[in-house]
Amino acid sequence: MNLNWNTLLDLVSYFAMLSLISFGGVSASLPDMHRYFVDRQGWMSSDEFARLFGIANAAPGPNMMVVGVLGYQVAGPIGAIVSFAAMAIPSSLFAYYVGGVWHRMRDRPWRVAVQAGLVPLTVGLLLASGYLLTQAADNGSWAAYAVSAGTIAFCLLTRAHPLWCLAIGALLGGFGLL
Repeated sequence: MNLNWNTLLDLVSYFAMLSLISFGGVSASLPDMHRYFVDRQGWMSSDEFARLFGIANAAPGPNMMVVGVLGYQVAGPIGAIVSFAAMAIPSSLFAYYVGGVWHRMRDRPWRVAVQAGLVPLTVGLLLASGYLLTQAADNGSWAAYAVSAGTIAFCLLTRAHPLWCLAIGALLGGFGLL
C-alpha cells in the first residue's frame, strides 16, 4: 500500500478535533463521521459505512473500535493506528486535566446546569446516529424498515437480549427476505 501522508494528516486532524468536541462518546459522533467519510471526503459509500460500523460493533471491545475500522479502510493499518490514537489521546488528556477542576466545582450552579444541559444533547446525538445507520442499512426496503422498527419496539418493550433481533434479522436475510 502506498502511504499517503495527506490522508493520514486528514485522519489525525479530523479525529483529534472530533475527540475534543464530542459529547456522548463515539456513537454520538457517528452522524458527523458519516458526513466526513462519505459526503465530504468520498472515501466510502453510505452502505459501506454502515457495514463497517456493524463489523466494528460485532467485535468484542469498546464502541470506539469503529474509529480504527474506518481508519483502516481509508489508509490501512497505519490509518487505523493514527485514527485511534488521534481519537483517544486528546480527549484523554483533556479529561485528565479538567477532571480535577470539574470535581472541585461539583456544587456550583453553573456546573450543575452545564451537566443537565448535556444530557438532552447526548440523547439527541445518539438518536441521530440510530436514524443515520437505519437509513444507510435499510436501503429503502420496507421489509428492512419493518425489521428495524420491530427491533426498536422489542428492545423498548422487553428485557430480552437484543442479540435475538440480530439472529432474526440474519435468518430473514439468509432466506432472502431482506
